Amino acid sequence: MSNIIEVKHLYKDYDNGLIPALKDINLTLKEGKIYALMGSSGCGKSTLLNIIGSLDTPTKGDVFYEGKTLDEVGKLSLFRRDFIGYVFQFHHLIPVLTLLENVESALLSDRNISAKERKERAVGILNKMGLKHRLKSYASEVSGGERQRGAIARALINNPKVILADEPTGNVDSKTAQVILETLKEYLKTSAKCILIATHDEEIAAISDTIISMKDGEIISEHL
Repeated sequence: MSNIIEVKHLYKDYDNGLIPALKDINLTLKEGKIYALMGSSGCGKSTLLNIIGSLDTPTKGDVFYEGKTLDEVGKLSLFRRDFIGYVFQFHHLIPVLTLLENVESALLSDRNISAKERKERAVGILNKMGLKHRLKSYASEVSGGERQRGAIARALINNPKVILADEPTGNVDSKTAQVILETLKEYLKTSAKCILIATHDEEIAAISDTIISMKDGEIISEHL
């Protein structure tokens, strides 16, 4: 079983070292696994996700993506597109675009995909998320749960190696949360991927292969 992500001796400080956010984080994420990253608000979960997702940089330490650092992966925008799917807590959809257009937008930089294929793939994944009736609805017009499902469709459409999700069920009802969990589990069945979810949700913990607990910027335990 291959390592997809390796985090080694990672530190993150803010305000010139006055605020330590992460302290000596060491973590390995393997293919075919779901990891729940748990801990109280402010413990460093989102900071760790942002660094792994290349949205922030560490003060010290390294993140390896299938053995390569960010300096070795090539063009960063293409690496993010192909390797990492990010699900934000507050979806970050573009309100003046339809759900279909939002999901299609994730494929626009890939010139090997025709407009027809782009649309077909976007329609297909939105249908799987139960949003067939919302394809042409603007992101500003749909419910919070529908926006979150649209955001997950956008994160999955490039078939990335890693899904990073920050509280994906934190602002949705129980029915939508169940759809999200089933979608993420199904995604792992298709190929060798891994999923890291920062969450307080015990249902996510229950479906995870490993629970990683954080406190005060440190990993205090990893257990099945």
